[in-house]
Amino acid sequence: MKNNIHTIIAGISLPNEASVKLHEKLGFQKVGQFKEVGYKFEKWIDVGYWQLKVN
Repeated sequence: MKNNIHTIIAGISLPNEASVKLHEKLGFQKVGQFKEVGYKFEKWIDVGYWQLKVN
């Protein structure tokens, strides 16, 4: 059976150095960032997006 997955997208709440390093080690590349779109721990946070093309 052929794998139909072409790309994987990861959304990471920022800052999160450990998660960024892990994804980049796996081959993901940062493709974008939205400013203050998430709310976590009573604070507005940015969300970054990383992409990995798999075929």
